[in-house]
Amino acid sequence: MKLMKKNGVFRRILTLGPAAAMVFSLAACGNEAGGETEKKEWAWAPEFVTVEDENNSFYDVQLTGDGFSYLAHDYDEAAGTSVQSICRYSLADGSITKTPLSYAEEKNWNLGRTVFGADGSMYGVANVYNEDYSEEEIYLCKFDSQGSQVFSEDIKDVVGDGYVDSLAMDGEGRLYASGDAMIWLFDQDGRNQGSVSLDSGGNAWIRSMGAGRDGKMYVCHYDNDGYVLTDIDFEGKKTGNTYENFPSGNGERLIPGIEKDFLVQDGSKVYEYDLNSQKAEELFSWLDCDINGSYVQNFGVLEDGRILAVIMDWETNSQEIALLTKKKASEVPQKETIVIGTLYGDSNIQAEAVKFNKSNEKYHISIRTYLDLNNWNGDGYDAYMAYMADGINRMNNDITSGNCPDILDLSSLNVKQLAAKGIFEDLNGYLEKSDKLNRSDFMENIMDAYTINGALVSIPDSFQLQTMVGKASEVGSEMGWTIDKLIAFADAHPDAQLFDNMSKDQMMMYLMMYNADSFVDWSTGECSFDTDEFKNILNFVNRFPDEVTWEEGDLSTPNKIQRGEVLFYEAQLYDFREIQVANEIFQGDAAYIGYPTTDGSSGCMLSVSQSYAILSKAKQKDGAWEFLEGFLTREVDAQQGGFGFPTLKSRLNAMAEEAVKVEYYTDENGDPVLDENGEPIVMGAGGGFSYSDGWSYDYRIPTQEEVDLTMSLMETAKPVNYSQGDAVLNIINEEAAGFFEGQKSIDEVVSVIQSRVKIYVGENK
Repeated sequence: MKLMKKNGVFRRILTLGPAAAMVFSLAACGNEAGGETEKKEWAWAPEFVTVEDENNSFYDVQLTGDGFSYLAHDYDEAAGTSVQSICRYSLADGSITKTPLSYAEEKNWNLGRTVFGADGSMYGVANVYNEDYSEEEIYLCKFDSQGSQVFSEDIKDVVGDGYVDSLAMDGEGRLYASGDAMIWLFDQDGRNQGSVSLDSGGNAWIRSMGAGRDGKMYVCHYDNDGYVLTDIDFEGKKTGNTYENFPSGNGERLIPGIEKDFLVQDGSKVYEYDLNSQKAEELFSWLDCDINGSYVQNFGVLEDGRILAVIMDWETNSQEIALLTKKKASEVPQKETIVIGTLYGDSNIQAEAVKFNKSNEKYHISIRTYLDLNNWNGDGYDAYMAYMADGINRMNNDITSGNCPDILDLSSLNVKQLAAKGIFEDLNGYLEKSDKLNRSDFMENIMDAYTINGALVSIPDSFQLQTMVGKASEVGSEMGWTIDKLIAFADAHPDAQLFDNMSKDQMMMYLMMYNADSFVDWSTGECSFDTDEFKNILNFVNRFPDEVTWEEGDLSTPNKIQRGEVLFYEAQLYDFREIQVANEIFQGDAAYIGYPTTDGSSGCMLSVSQSYAILSKAKQKDGAWEFLEGFLTREVDAQQGGFGFPTLKSRLNAMAEEAVKVEYYTDENGDPVLDENGEPIVMGAGGGFSYSDGWSYDYRIPTQEEVDLTMSLMETAKPVNYSQGDAVLNIINEEAAGFFEGQKSIDEVVSVIQSRVKIYVGENK
């Protein structure tokens, strides 16, 4: 069942402009990749330039001459029209020139992908629709440096129903348009010269395209087994050589290198790739240059050898340019390094690290990532689990060695297992000395959950809730079900599914994520998987299908529940509006009973975000706490606040107050703006989603009762310490498969699970 957002494509309008404010920051660039920090001979020192143009964004910026060019959109409120311009920014004097486009023919031009020529011209692919958008024309256009349209070639018959994802130019000025796994070839006058297909009969698509230092056109594309780099033979209308080990990166344009063929960035690091050796060499880490790599929109090499990076912060709608100059590392001021170890890393912690690095004169945050999913070419669940296990092993090796990070990101880790090893600092002592924070400032149940053997191992920043919802008239209103009660309820409703599209693996994961601690004691190493209680779980899970597949015409979960075909709904609550959905599905008869547990305690699942611990072997404990303290007390808008609920009570209460606040749109006189029914239009309401079978929901301002109910669920919720990559869960799934497939008896399976888990716990407790 396909879910469609009613709001369509969400866009953040980011700005840039002519006034330039200079900010200078120097930091040595190092290497943090799950191993000993390598001391670099060279560093890339950043100079930050703020450029403002309130009506435009840096989307698809391209380096040209001594600056960069982009397509600008200016809206004329008086005329009610939008003017498109060729926009050029000069690094020499910080000036911006705008040259409005002049079309040869009046049409509803919607210019998309563009590429700029060395002479100041611009090529672009334009879509033209009729009034009801039932018909579409596609043109390849050229504009001279004065903005006048030189030609518009109709390419609809060439690309057919395909969508042009990218437009690039080679060293001879020939054009290449790409979409999915196709490349369409055009000469300088826009005439089609053929096409090249990269689909070899498998699953293929183009990731990025651009000219190399040699002027030839290359594409990075996925083809069955992973990403490869291929050059394009324009005259032969075919692919040429294929190059391996190319970092897939996260940009749509391939960038010529400095001394080698290409520059590539993956959101964390920048590499230079050599076609002859087919190897990529790391140049620097974005973070070590005080840049959040996930915000880098585009980058490239200037004629003087500097690297220009265009940075767009979609969280704050701000933007800037960074100019990176290569220097001897000894010429750059050095700081004491605080290392954050993380399996994946994310843009949020990078953003906070950048803020800290720019403002702190003593310390510098560096992030060591143990799993690089950007460049992972594995295939399938088993391969991913093996890859994840390898990353966790490398992290564990660092934790127990002299290469220990200072701060550990606890995402996807078994916190109780790690705490049993005594590797964490007790944050209670830091709170007692803090003049900014107290333990009582945070939600009590979360602080209690992260206090293990008397030590506060972490203070999570935010959280989400997940709970099981049923029909109150059938399941009752009491929260806290046992697994036996769930099994009895399933027995009483043989013609209905408990959950929609739930497989054996998923059901086992849900049950064990909340109940595995009932069978494992990490402090003593004792296990109890050879009990009747665990056998009942295996027998129950065996009722579910091996796999679930979506079929065309399948009903949505809400419709199935309202028809009585599915009994429970899994509510995921990350703001105060989401509880409305479950109430709507059950038509006001919703009961939030939580996931079943072995002891019948509350099974409302709490998933924390951005939870960090200071390691007992940390070299920079004071600096690590300084970072965490600043992170937990940072200013956050109560309306935005990030994804999830804050653990800081003052921030949570502000969010709750803001959620129920009703404000109306007003006109220039301060009077409410009315809708078609004459009712005032509420600010902050609206948005929603719909399924292709017709079930839909439009959000409204939450009621105080809904906010109170959400808050009450928070108070009973408990964190989950197990994830999909957890070793204990992997052992259970591996061995349970023999029972599910009828190859082994249940007694044989639980005996092996008991033995294997006991050995693992004994080695890792």
